[in-house]
Amino acid sequence: MTNTGDFRRYSFAGDTTYLINSFDVSRSSAAPSYKPDTQRELKVRENNKRKSKNQLLQEQRFAFRKTFTIAVSALLAVAMLFGVLHTYAKKNELNHEISSLETKLTVAQSENTRINSELNALVSMSMIDKYAVEKLGMTKMQASQIRYIDVSQFKEEHKSAVQKLEEQAKAKK
Repeated sequence: MTNTGDFRRYSFAGDTTYLINSFDVSRSSAAPSYKPDTQRELKVRENNKRKSKNQLLQEQRFAFRKTFTIAVSALLAVAMLFGVLHTYAKKNELNHEISSLETKLTVAQSENTRINSELNALVSMSMIDKYAVEKLGMTKMQASQIRYIDVSQFKEEHKSAVQKLEEQAKAKK
């Protein structure tokens, strides 16, 4: 893709000096080339010191202790990782159970509200009157059907009956 504002391409298309100058290395903005160092010579040193059997055993024990420490640390790290994963799984399971129980509770509460409103509709006074008249064949009471009872006479009879029972109980003793 060419830049439409670049007229140099068209004006110097046949000029060879322009082409040679475009490949001029001295004006390059490229990074300087990297020249690696010459290879170092490796020196081999002989180990003239011999280790005793005790030193070798001591180094072996030290290496075994290090290996054992690393293995125990790795096992503890893996155990802690699995412990964390287990707690996250358990937490997720319990959260799911809680949300399912909350959903059931919400459904039960809405069912309770529906049943209570249905019960209130059935127990209203107009519904009771309607049921009594239509289903049971009852009629409303007239003023002439009302009878009044004197309770004072009943109370006196009741007191005397209680006193007789008490006297009989004393006589039996």
